[in-house]
Amino acid sequence: MTDIEQRLREAYESQHLPAPVRARTLAAIEEARHCQEGGGEVASPQPCAGLASSDEVAESKSLPALPALTPAETGALARQAVASASLRSRRRPCARFVTALAACLLLVLAAFGVCGVYQTPSAYVDIDVNPAIELTVNPFGVVIGADALNDDGRTVLDAVSVLHRPYKVAIDTLMTSEVFTTYADADAFIDINVVSENDRLSSDLVAQSDAAMASMPCEHACQRTDADTRAAAAEAGLCVGRYQAAQELMELDPSYTLEDCASMSMRQLRDHIDACHSEGEGDEVSSTSSGGGAHQGRGGGHGGHGRHGN
Repeated sequence: MTDIEQRLREAYESQHLPAPVRARTLAAIEEARHCQEGGGEVASPQPCAGLASSDEVAESKSLPALPALTPAETGALARQAVASASLRSRRRPCARFVTALAACLLLVLAAFGVCGVYQTPSAYVDIDVNPAIELTVNPFGVVIGADALNDDGRTVLDAVSVLHRPYKVAIDTLMTSEVFTTYADADAFIDINVVSENDRLSSDLVAQSDAAMASMPCEHACQRTDADTRAAAAEAGLCVGRYQAAQELMELDPSYTLEDCASMSMRQLRDHIDACHSEGEGDEVSSTSSGGGAHQGRGGGHGGHGRHGN
């Protein structure tokens, strides 16, 4: 607190001016502030005509006189009042600006957060007929990636737009597209595998896939698969369904290779697997009848599988 403010405080604490006098005095200070804002300078105080009525003057004469202030002190006090008012007026817009800026920053951060979640893969859906395709699905169930795993898969994706669509819309569009149905005739086999750690999303994708394939004329299968199998299939350069079928076929008949399996359609793979199972059952029956020679029925029996047939 400055010396001038201290003197004023002591004066006002010891005296009680009439309310009208105080009000007009404050009005005079406010007028000086307006003058200062307008670029003018506060002049030395002059007696104000009509500042108080005659009754008010008479009443004020009965009060002890206030300590006299020099013109320089009065001008300094007025300028200080103007500066304080100006500072308060500047602080209010500044506070509003800071609040608005903070709100904008929160909106930007929220937008980046949503965008980050949108671009996060949460599930992979491998679709294999002979075209082999892998769709990447985000936590919202929207397709954010589509990769062709062979040339036929590229042909399909070049003709059908599935990106940034809900998976149900994407799979329905894919299954009903003219280019895909040329591969999915009555003799075909569609194998779909869903890979995700999100149980609810996995269940939804399996159900939506089954529903989309229900109207297809060919056989189909849709199941959930683990991430390790997907990683192994990717390392082999195969779709999950084809990789699993190849592993099963090579276990049944080790003369088959991954290259052999990669050149087949899913229908051919399933037919060869079924043939191997049938031969195995025949071998068991033959072994039971003859009491030995359990492997005689296989012989060189791969030619009958049509391994390289189309």
